[in-house]
Amino acid sequence: MDLIGQWLSYPASLDRILSIIGIELHWLILQYVLGLPLFIILSLLLYAKSRDEKWYNIAKTMAKALGIIFAVGAASGTVSEFGLVLIWPNLLEAAGRYIFFPLYAEIFAFIIEITFIYFLIFGWNKLGVKGKLILAFLALLGAWLSGALIVSVNSYMVAPTGIKASYDPISGWKYDNGYPKVLLVVPKEIVNILDVNKLLSLGMEVLGEKNDGVAVLLPSKIVSTLASESWRNVKVGDSILSLVIKKEALGSVKNLLVKDVVDAILTNTVKSVGYTMVTFLSPVYAGSIIHALGAALTVTGFTIAGGYSLLLLKSRSDKKKVYYASGLKLGITLGLFFIAIQGLVFGHLLGTEIASYNPEKLAAMEGTSKEIFSLSRALGIEKIMSFLSYGSFEAKLPEYDLIPQDYCTLTGVTSISDCRPPLMVHYLYYAKTGLSIILGLYALISAILVLRGNLSPTLLKINVITPIVAQIISFLGWAVREIGRKPWSIYGVMTVDVAHTINPGNPLSYGIIALILISVALVLILAVFKLLYVPSVREV
Repeated sequence: MDLIGQWLSYPASLDRILSIIGIELHWLILQYVLGLPLFIILSLLLYAKSRDEKWYNIAKTMAKALGIIFAVGAASGTVSEFGLVLIWPNLLEAAGRYIFFPLYAEIFAFIIEITFIYFLIFGWNKLGVKGKLILAFLALLGAWLSGALIVSVNSYMVAPTGIKASYDPISGWKYDNGYPKVLLVVPKEIVNILDVNKLLSLGMEVLGEKNDGVAVLLPSKIVSTLASESWRNVKVGDSILSLVIKKEALGSVKNLLVKDVVDAILTNTVKSVGYTMVTFLSPVYAGSIIHALGAALTVTGFTIAGGYSLLLLKSRSDKKKVYYASGLKLGITLGLFFIAIQGLVFGHLLGTEIASYNPEKLAAMEGTSKEIFSLSRALGIEKIMSFLSYGSFEAKLPEYDLIPQDYCTLTGVTSISDCRPPLMVHYLYYAKTGLSIILGLYALISAILVLRGNLSPTLLKINVITPIVAQIISFLGWAVREIGRKPWSIYGVMTVDVAHTINPGNPLSYGIIALILISVALVLILAVFKLLYVPSVREV
């Protein structure tokens, strides 16, 4: 099977490639904004306890790094944001209309970040340890709040609040019963014109009255079709809605736009759930946010270990070596701790959430298709993965080949010919998992040797490349998350062809924008080299 071709076959391939570059670049930088404040706090606490100047100097160096990284991160975030607005306007319109609160509140989180990060940096020499700790904590609070808000929106896109998935680990796929289904609270004035019996025959489930309306579970195939018709400005008389509206009421509403009807339903749905909480109630949010923070802390830990290992290789001063060795011990110990808890706890929680609420993605991740060479099948671990996903060895992993190619929308209203997620995520997922295990085992060996005082050049050289490996693992994690839910932009609600712009750019313009994004990363590398590495090497 042509795995790359399958992924590219979904609409907006250039748009998706450019978005990957922008989002992954911003995440590469953002991880340090999420991780460094905590490491600064820990270093300051070690200094407050021991009064050993090396911990104070380590904290100061990390604060300087935080300032550099945050500045470039803000730039990359701005570029990425403009790119998302231009490339995915319909998605952003929907987000701004129905799940706007976390996006709005993120402005205040950003203000907290920028205020206290730079208070910490520029006030460093004028504050005591307690003052620095307070500012570092507030910087951490702003960064983590910002991450929590943005991840809530992303989690909603992965699994909207109220989604009912299409798989049962015992009985199998439930597409014949209309799943996956989306929770909607339909206003009573709309319910009154609908032929409820027809909707019931199409798989709708009535849950009861709620918030001046009726709560229902509607098959996502119908929901996504209505979303497509909404952004194509289809009128009710020409829509699938005309098939489920009472004959006597159709004449009075046939010239209305489908978008107006859908807007009334979605507005009432969000209002009934709570506009401040609707994204945070996504069933995959808890695992998503702690996994994202775990990745950031893991990458930060290994980067600190790698940085101080490099300085140890360059140093000829015994006094400096003691200082650098302390930084290495801090980084490798915390890197080991976070990669362990990331894999054993955070990753497991997110995995079970994905298994329950995004089973098509799990089928692709585990490669349960006869069309490809499946690593889980070859390794004989399918039963183990079933247990990890569903808590029972009797549970069955979802079979990819039994997913209908048209499950995401009604035939004829989309340019998507295959609704199944791309099977390439199987190899991305197992590459990520394999590298994580290797890095974790190496971190264990390295931590033991470093804590015993073994700082051999070979060990230090390997330590230097661990930040790159950690970043690759993190990159692959986000790739699996984003690529794995295609062709959806919002699972069960909006496909990529509906989300993206109707005025796409040409390959040259995309190439130029991609180069701009990559240039931002190069600026960060140059800044770190000139402002952190070169001054440190001069002192070795």
